[in-house]
Amino acid sequence: MAEPQKNSFDLLRLIAATFVLFSHEFAILGTGQPEVFAWTTLGGFGVSIFFFLSGFLVWTSWAQDPDLKRFFIRRSLRIFPALWVAVLLCLLILGLFQSSLSVVDYFESATTWRYLFAGVFGTPNELPGVFVQNPLPSVVNGSLWTLRVECLCYVSVALLGSIGLVSKNGLMALSLGLAVLAAAYGSLLVGVRFIPHLEMVSLFWWGVMYGYVRAQPAAQSNRWAVAIVVALLAFLLLGTRGVERTGILVLVAALVMAAQHAPWGARLTDRLGDLSYGMYIFAFPVQQTVVALGRSRGWTFLTHVTLSLLITSVLAYVSWHALEKRALRFKPKSRSLA
Repeated sequence: MAEPQKNSFDLLRLIAATFVLFSHEFAILGTGQPEVFAWTTLGGFGVSIFFFLSGFLVWTSWAQDPDLKRFFIRRSLRIFPALWVAVLLCLLILGLFQSSLSVVDYFESATTWRYLFAGVFGTPNELPGVFVQNPLPSVVNGSLWTLRVECLCYVSVALLGSIGLVSKNGLMALSLGLAVLAAAYGSLLVGVRFIPHLEMVSLFWWGVMYGYVRAQPAAQSNRWAVAIVVALLAFLLLGTRGVERTGILVLVAALVMAAQHAPWGARLTDRLGDLSYGMYIFAFPVQQTVVALGRSRGWTFLTHVTLSLLITSVLAYVSWHALEKRALRFKPKSRSLA
């Protein structure tokens, strides 16, 4: 994998987070979100970038240091510190100022504490009396559902990487095949509302496969080309939404490959820091708050999205420099560097 300062991955993630923010602004104001070639919403496309790139980088991290304890410590340090702060800020600050309930009733409500405990590992959506009059009522942070899916993807990488009894090539091919089948037919088992979840898992595993094949010797990589083509055809032809998810995959993969060989993006993000995660987890509650504040003021869409982007950018900047970057200093070194 290219060194972080030699690629534009941080910039690509920041662009993806901005896509999500911009797209969600439409939904939060009660209108339809813009689409990318009728394949998915602009926000869905941004999330797709996150998952493919995450699969590539997470697998590469595992391959460089296949130790379960260190792997999960690294992943936890990246995900949880800022997430806990986002959950607590929503519960203690946003909830108090935006709830229609009294302070006593707010803290006595079981929904308040459900949000706290679910916010660490699940997908909380509501705080009592908060945003109930917004066009998208009661949803506090609609972006967090993807974190649960991503954490499950991390577990799947660790499980597959830890299996040493059979050929790694066979395991990788089987895993990609299962991801393809899950995207095509998984909704028959778990319901259509989980189609986005299944497609994100499949994109993650396409990213894993990209990282795995890229690290193989040239001769073996060439042999993988046939398997990739077969999997891509299955992705396209099986089940529903084949054209849509394949189009998303091809476009996302092209963007990741371009960012991998474009060092110029680092010149911007090295100065700002990696703001993408903070942008992602803070944007939705900020946008809902701006909508609540502007309800009686007649603010335009441009006013809403501009204020939301500015406030979220400040929070993301503070989150990275005051919290996330500091937490990552505790990442364990690989055994070879210890």
